[in-house]
Amino acid sequence: MMERLELHGTHISPGVGVGVVFVALTPTKRRIPLRRIDADDAQRSWRLLEDARMAALASLEAIQETTAKELGLQDAAIYGAQAAVLQDPEALKNLRTWVLEELMAPESAIQALLDKFGKLFENLEGGDRKSWVADLRDPWNTVLLELSEGDVKAAQSGGDESLILVAEELTPTLVVSYPREKVAAIVCSRGGRYSHGAVLARSFGIPTVTGLEGVDERARSGQQCVVYGDSGMVVLNATVAEQEAALTLSAERAHVRGVLAAAAREAGHTADGVEIKVRVNIESPRDLDMFDLQTVNGVGLFRTEFAYMERPFFPSVEEQREIYSSVLERFPGKTVVFRTLDVGGDKPLRYLHTPEEGNPALGWRGLRLSLKWQDLFLMQLQALRDCRHHGKVNIMLPMVTNVEEVRQAKSLLRAIAGKEELGVRFGVMIEVPAAAMALPDLVKEVDFVSVGTNDLTQYLFAVDRDNPWVSDLYQPYHPANLRVLRYIAKVCLDAGIPATVCGEMAGQPAGAFFLAGVGYGGLSMSPLFVPEIKALLREVRMDSLRQAATRAARSSTSKEALDILEAETSQAWQKVVERVGSHKT
Repeated sequence: MMERLELHGTHISPGVGVGVVFVALTPTKRRIPLRRIDADDAQRSWRLLEDARMAALASLEAIQETTAKELGLQDAAIYGAQAAVLQDPEALKNLRTWVLEELMAPESAIQALLDKFGKLFENLEGGDRKSWVADLRDPWNTVLLELSEGDVKAAQSGGDESLILVAEELTPTLVVSYPREKVAAIVCSRGGRYSHGAVLARSFGIPTVTGLEGVDERARSGQQCVVYGDSGMVVLNATVAEQEAALTLSAERAHVRGVLAAAAREAGHTADGVEIKVRVNIESPRDLDMFDLQTVNGVGLFRTEFAYMERPFFPSVEEQREIYSSVLERFPGKTVVFRTLDVGGDKPLRYLHTPEEGNPALGWRGLRLSLKWQDLFLMQLQALRDCRHHGKVNIMLPMVTNVEEVRQAKSLLRAIAGKEELGVRFGVMIEVPAAAMALPDLVKEVDFVSVGTNDLTQYLFAVDRDNPWVSDLYQPYHPANLRVLRYIAKVCLDAGIPATVCGEMAGQPAGAFFLAGVGYGGLSMSPLFVPEIKALLREVRMDSLRQAATRAARSSTSKEALDILEAETSQAWQKVVERVGSHKT
């Protein structure tokens, strides 16, 4: 039996997770690290590799048959050659030895085989060497992909036990690929606090810890594990007493969340009665069945691109109208903000072929794409305007850079309306620093402003938050970012234009406190965070929020600013816990 191992990493998403380790395969462009298996798992691991190899072989043979029919036998021959690679007796002998005798994990054995191929041809020069190595690698990469899919199926078909996912890197795919109801926590070697994977983990309420170098090699599937998402502590081979204590703590937190959820229908406000409208960010009408609609003031961000991404082709005006109206009808008398199509960058449409770009994040996306492909934009504007009789339609433009873009978009909407009133409210999402600086001009053209803090922070610091080399520079609570957010709020307040935030900061206690303190009248977040944010706001007066926000913005480092804000949220949380305790007794 392996000894207890206590590890300390970076806390990403709060909460307590208790369950058995499930080492998840996460194929990356980097070489796969060596991972050992227990002797008892050797036969099962070999069967997994063989099943994956046979599935890849069947896939290649099907492709070969289809290609032969469409293009001829000569063009199809390459797939026959790749299938032969997967049946090479020497390769299979090596793999069998590495898995059954040397106890390598299946993916590590394949990496060893790929390394062997590389050494065989390392003395050759020129393009032939690269070509031959690629021809040998590609079929086995297909097997790796099959192994990854089989890994997910294994998790889905397991028993009722809760899983602690352990992987090399915290990615969005890792978070969403496994059955959410079975995942108790996630533990990774790498992954930034503000990466897309981290954002998803927090949105789903999955306790998550990263920064544990090599944990995907050291952990073994089946180990008992406890994860403390608040502190970053992870215990492998946790004792029965540790598991029971963690489960008790988890149950206590669940009780607190239950009490807060029951009180979440109360309007959002501070202790001295200043109203803060709390709305939700959603992607589909299906999301509306996952929470109590009476706890929010409407939808602060409906991501319309997912209506496009879920289909094999562009949705018609009628299809869009049906989707948008179904959301409006669930919120009678309340505000619903529809962000127009925001694809490109990290959200491509498989049926929309956009040009290759060296840096897609700084390229053709959001409103930029809509104004270029005006037929798509006009269809969406038509569908949204047609829904004006179903509720309060708010149209929000993403990735705005300058006032000319807003005027052009408004002219297209006017062309649809003709001589009639627009019938909708028109706003912009501030994500680009240039738009923030141009806000005095922009507010003259719009009815409302909403800030997307995720991209605004990324562009302000010139940092890709998913790039591990620079992700530590992505600092939402850096005073430079806080001052920009405070400036945006002030410009909107002076102009009498409602200002809200729909980025991730709105759903974080420290972020919510700062944003309310500098004058944002609305916060939009994942439904998961609504009860807690409302409860915390009810425990603090507006003058305290203003003072804390001012001090944070005047500090010189991200740590100083965050310490100030978290001191306020900690005091408020203690009051919340005391209040819940009084309800319990």
